[in-house]
Amino acid sequence: MINYYQLGADKRLCDIVMAGSHDAGITGGADNIQTQDLDIGGQANAGVRVFDLRIAAAGLGVQHGLGKEVELRSFHADSKLMSNATKTRFVPALGKNEVVTRTKLRGGAFGLGLNGMLQSARTFVTTNAEEFLILKFDKSSNWRLIAETCVRELGASIYTGVGNLNLKTQRDLRGRVIVLFTSAGVAEVALTHPPGSGILGIKNLYSKDGPVVYDPLYDGMQYFGKGGTSVAKPWGKIAENEAKQTKLMKKGGDGNPDVIGMMYWTATGVNESIATRNNKMWMGSNVAALKAMWTNGLQESIQSRIVKTVDPSTHAAGGVLKAFMPNIVMVDFADQHKCRIIHELNTVAASALVSASTALDDEVALLRRKHAASFNRRDPLPTFRP
Repeated sequence: MINYYQLGADKRLCDIVMAGSHDAGITGGADNIQTQDLDIGGQANAGVRVFDLRIAAAGLGVQHGLGKEVELRSFHADSKLMSNATKTRFVPALGKNEVVTRTKLRGGAFGLGLNGMLQSARTFVTTNAEEFLILKFDKSSNWRLIAETCVRELGASIYTGVGNLNLKTQRDLRGRVIVLFTSAGVAEVALTHPPGSGILGIKNLYSKDGPVVYDPLYDGMQYFGKGGTSVAKPWGKIAENEAKQTKLMKKGGDGNPDVIGMMYWTATGVNESIATRNNKMWMGSNVAALKAMWTNGLQESIQSRIVKTVDPSTHAAGGVLKAFMPNIVMVDFADQHKCRIIHELNTVAASALVSASTALDDEVALLRRKHAASFNRRDPLPTFRP
């Protein structure tokens, strides 16, 4: 099995590169809808550590004395093809009637149920006590019920820490399932599930208007990235995604090395089979493109960071520099082959950083010699500001 803990127990989340599963619960449906063919346990065993989940309440078509039943399930659908209504429904997993937002789909598909996915996640971290899993909930409804279900089903395996998740080490997270809600979800459960209860936030620093500022005191994960391709361009999705991700990678997240980078190596669209396009993305030339994009983006980021953040009067160790790089690579149809390629990017990144750190040390030494006279005369020191 792919093991991330062996990369280093004290490696922070923002220091490692891991595989993520895009629309992790959609294991069925039409070929332009389905995004995965392994369940959550299978994906985790293959090497996935971050799961993108969208949850809604789906009618089960069952009625008894306690009323009509709904189940919290994953879904993949355009919002224009969804209809929501507030209903009182019986939720079998919770054993009670609840006021829910019931969703019907005119396109797309429902996928795996939330309960089963949580049970699979709990089993994985219980069996693999050094590893962790991250469940990223987005574009969901019924946040309070999702939170209640997560806390109940994950039990002692849910991560209840607080603070900046980006800086937590693998030692901090081992044997735990981390549950992350978007800002809308966090706000909805703030009274019943505050930080420390098992529910943390996730915030995207990407914005069309420019990066959102990184908050070192945020309770949860802060990442930079954007998936998706234009609906107006139904063909050529692979090339379109490569261009988009390369551009985003070079921007980085607020120029801050602690920001989690999220890269989408996916090819979802309204036409063609997702699986067919996805297979092409993992063939020779496209794998090479992924690695080249990685290395080139890393190099540009390092060069930019040297100019922006190095202060020769205070910088002591070039080895601590961590250039912006994607920490999470989101994929469709996750399997061990893809996850191993992503895991190996840790080696690519490490070797590049060693070279960058050496070059930075040399540059700092040169700057110190250059300004030695100024230091001796106690003149104001030169300052390099971001």
